[in-house]
Amino acid sequence: MVGKWHVTSVPETGPTGPFDGWPLGRGFDRFYGFMDAETDQYSPEVVRDNSHTTAPGTYETGYHLRTGQLQDTVVIVTSDNGASQEGGPQGFVNAMGPYSGIPEPMEAKLARLDDIGGPDTHSNFPWGWAMAANTPLKRYKQNTHGGSIRDPLVISWPAGISHDAQRDAVRTQFCHASDLLPTLVEALHLHLPERVNGVEQMPLEGTSFASTFASGDSGAGAETGKRTQYFEMFGHRGLWQDGWKAMAYHAPSTPFEDDTWELYHLAEDFAENHDLAQQQPERLSGMIAEWWRQAEAHQVLPLDDRFAERFAENGARAHAGRRRYEMWAGMGHIPSDVAPDLRSRSYTITAHVDIPATGAEGVLIAHGDSTTGYSLYVQDGHLVHDLNIGGSHQIVRSSDRVPAGSHTMGFRLQRNEGVGTGTLLIDGAAAGEMRTKDIFRLFISWSGLDIGLDRGSPVSHYASPFLFTGTLRKVVVDMDDDQDVDHDGAGQVVLARG
Repeated sequence: MVGKWHVTSVPETGPTGPFDGWPLGRGFDRFYGFMDAETDQYSPEVVRDNSHTTAPGTYETGYHLRTGQLQDTVVIVTSDNGASQEGGPQGFVNAMGPYSGIPEPMEAKLARLDDIGGPDTHSNFPWGWAMAANTPLKRYKQNTHGGSIRDPLVISWPAGISHDAQRDAVRTQFCHASDLLPTLVEALHLHLPERVNGVEQMPLEGTSFASTFASGDSGAGAETGKRTQYFEMFGHRGLWQDGWKAMAYHAPSTPFEDDTWELYHLAEDFAENHDLAQQQPERLSGMIAEWWRQAEAHQVLPLDDRFAERFAENGARAHAGRRRYEMWAGMGHIPSDVAPDLRSRSYTITAHVDIPATGAEGVLIAHGDSTTGYSLYVQDGHLVHDLNIGGSHQIVRSSDRVPAGSHTMGFRLQRNEGVGTGTLLIDGAAAGEMRTKDIFRLFISWSGLDIGLDRGSPVSHYASPFLFTGTLRKVVVDMDDDQDVDHDGAGQVVLARG
């Protein structure tokens, strides 16, 4: 498999696993792609099989592996949702600043329009463009209207789909992501075992649409046997059944029984413009009852529309109250969700190093990328820390040069009622200080952490990877027990991921 995975619990995507939820643990022979909801296309966090690795190239040359097997490779191109609503009414050029409370006024947005899509932006378009992108369908990602769940699907397989079928072939049969695996199983003439390692396997939930691979009218008019498909996200519900669709938009923190169900005949009303709930109440009632049967059969219940509480619970499980990290030289890349959680708290970073007589430079620890993150490094003989929140580059530099020999070099952030005091430390003594109201509040970065180098697009003012040229033994991060995160806001940040 090549591409986006995003079905493993993010705290389990680090170099120590566990790997049973990774692609190879779920049945694929090989994997090359990224594990999370998204990755920085300028410096992607790439996984090959069960290991984090460095992409074989740059964004200018491409990151692609070439296997020479295109003729007999099934290539599937699709997306996982409709256009996003997380940009709000005005959108973002670099959303990383606003996620930590640094505003992006309209004047700043307009001044950076030409930067959109570059390595120092993380953009999200406003509602107007999102609605335009979903036209003629309603609503956005996260909902169950067409604007959320209708996506293109393109399949190429030269050895298995005839040239006539691939040329100008459009298929209109309804299918769902859960139908892809049954389709591949049928197309490749595979037999799924009933038991694996003595464990009885769950039945497949989808329906094969391999019959649509046939050429001409045989494929265009093929009967797949698909009759019903349920949908649910954050309490929004939907059911497709034989060309009809029932759905309910759910306002957060309101009783589910107060939701209003809508009914559309998609065979005649693809854009869901004409609600037939009042004209066909019996059909709607039957489809609502079927949604509940499907929801119970497929472990959708109980319905839960909480945001803040669920994200707080997930975060607590992920870090389990851990407040100290020791990261030793030679450590692999650490995804962001496995890295130290420095949001809205006091913390101390300490690097144990040896500086040769000729001096040294380079990154001691870096978490993030050019859009947001932090980096502690040695440059021109001085210790430097950059608190880069949304491109703000709040830099403190040691007043004296770092002497040769064995030393500890670090940075202490003391949080006090939302204001941070940052202090550079050399052998425990203060070597520079800064004060700021801008600290990591909801978010650090979606790009991960490395020690001894900055793997991605650089967090600070140097060219990556800016390898440390002295000897780095380990980096220790100690976090105070004063964390105060707005979990509702943090949940909204998570939802903005792909």
